[in-house]
Amino acid sequence: MKNPVVNTAIIAALVSIIGKMIYHIFLQEVEDMDMYTRFFYLLCFLMALLFGLRNWKSQKGVTKLTDDVKAGMQVTGIFSVIIAAFTYVYYQFINPAYFAERIAERVEHASQNVEAVDVEQVRNTAEFVFSSFIHSTITLFGFMIIGFFYTLVLVLIMRAKPELFRG
Repeated sequence: MKNPVVNTAIIAALVSIIGKMIYHIFLQEVEDMDMYTRFFYLLCFLMALLFGLRNWKSQKGVTKLTDDVKAGMQVTGIFSVIIAAFTYVYYQFINPAYFAERIAERVEHASQNVEAVDVEQVRNTAEFVFSSFIHSTITLFGFMIIGFFYTLVLVLIMRAKPELFRG
């Protein structure tokens, strides 16, 4: 493929997946590290967006704002779809115990509560929220929304200070 915008998004998504699998293999028992995998996803995403837009601008030269935003959203879309698909596969097949543990924690907490709490309702809600489909869908839409705003900010910075982004 000769499209550097697409290549950048795919490479960043693959690096994110490799990072998540390294976490799963070596650091899964350290639950505090789970937050850092999300930060790593975000770092890879932002790097893909930066380098994808930089490559776009170096190839195309002077472009319209809408074309720049489209290029940024192309990076965002490709990265988001790959990561959402991996998220589904990861929580459905690679680590299905993760959500089962989260559901059990919520049910246990609800059953220990002194107030009258419908434990079955808590279980149903937790099973809905902690499912691989819902989690991957939220990941997809979350990255798309965040990506749109980051694209706008980055494009505006690139337009204001183009000398910072020349290769």
